[in-house]
Amino acid sequence: MRESSKASILPTETKEQVSGVRLTSICLDTAYPALPTPLQTSSGSLEVAPLITIQVLTDCGIVGESYLFSPNQTLLPALSEAIKAVFQVVQNDPCLPETITDKVLQHFTLFGGTGIVTMAMAAIDMAVWDVVGKAVGKPLYRVLGGASPEVTTYESSGLGIGDPNTIRQQAESFLEDGNTIMKLRLGYDALTDDMQVLEMLTSAFGSSVQFLVDYNQGLTPREAATRCKEIDTFGLLWIEEPVRADLLEETAYLKAELQTPVQIGENLWSLAEVERALRLSASTYLMPDVGKIGGVTQWLRAATLADQYGVKISSHLYPEISGHLLAAIPNAHFVEYADWTANQFSGHTRPSDNRLKVSDQPGFGLSA
Repeated sequence: MRESSKASILPTETKEQVSGVRLTSICLDTAYPALPTPLQTSSGSLEVAPLITIQVLTDCGIVGESYLFSPNQTLLPALSEAIKAVFQVVQNDPCLPETITDKVLQHFTLFGGTGIVTMAMAAIDMAVWDVVGKAVGKPLYRVLGGASPEVTTYESSGLGIGDPNTIRQQAESFLEDGNTIMKLRLGYDALTDDMQVLEMLTSAFGSSVQFLVDYNQGLTPREAATRCKEIDTFGLLWIEEPVRADLLEETAYLKAELQTPVQIGENLWSLAEVERALRLSASTYLMPDVGKIGGVTQWLRAATLADQYGVKISSHLYPEISGHLLAAIPNAHFVEYADWTANQFSGHTRPSDNRLKVSDQPGFGLSA
């Protein structure tokens, strides 16, 4: 691992301000907000957003907030128990998120630092960063050195696999708010159906809308080679996760054969996996998921690694949190905006003209 990816994130002055704040207890709850637009992808359908909401309490009265999204709600009880177990490792420790993350990784070395342990660590790490922002009275992007609260977005709230007319209507609704960059899910049963939807949208909107597509790991390498080459002439911003996320060599080969950029990253669970993807040049861009990779600390470390390779970083979901992170890094690309948590958090904001203004409240501003 390149050592510069482990350079201190928290400014020295801020570290001194929060080092006396200690974590005392944790409160968890579950929520199932309905998706404003139910979504069908090649890997399944979503009608609600299963969430665990997290509150980390401190000895000075500050409460740090975060949340985790799980596409499989049956795993929420197990994930909740994992969060409680991880918190026991750092209970009563100072509110220093990088130290906390490294302590958890060391404690759970034999679990490999990935999967459900990583998500449990992310829940706590994100809440601790929220405490940091609240303790110093600054939104997190400013704590991290960002100057502007505005980030570039693409719309990911709809355009699932389904009826072409419905997809076109959803695209028109995004366009009404000036959001001209949109994600389309592909992976229909037949390539001809993928082509039909793409041709319909490009014919309807022309150059006024830019599309990127996501196969959600739904293709075999052979299918991906065929389908991606067929859609390679549409001028797409990227083709996302055409094959299973762990097939990095196959993705690298596919990338080398295409004109269209390739995007992966939401299913990279550790810095080691991120660095392996970068070494292999497995994709043009990366989009780590702050909940899967281990939280803000690991996400920012991944962004630093990517910057060393000249790779731009986007986010995956969590717009209320990810917006702060993109606003603070030099190699920022896009925030993926999805409205799945719009009815859950009062601090949730919507983009306009492909721009999202993140909360200016201390911390993340989830409950602004």
